[in-house]
Amino acid sequence: MSQTDKLKHSFGDCRGTFRYRDFERLITGMGFEQLRAGKTGGSRRKFMHRITKAMIWLDEPHDGEMRPTMVRRLQEQLENLGLI
Repeated sequence: MSQTDKLKHSFGDCRGTFRYRDFERLITGMGFEQLRAGKTGGSRRKFMHRITKAMIWLDEPHDGEMRPTMVRRLQEQLENLGLI
């Protein structure tokens, strides 16, 4: 089982907080690449899938832990794209 598969399984089953660094590794392994969020992007992050051009926008948490509401929203987005 690859690292991406382990993260995918962990993220799919997550009901609490999830580390942002792990999420970033997960979606990079799924074929997303981070785009520049603009001149004054701050903690705003944009990711685009290389093949489908699907976009994911989120705010990078300053403490490094994504809250359960953000985790659920991102799980739904990835499920709708058929990636988890």
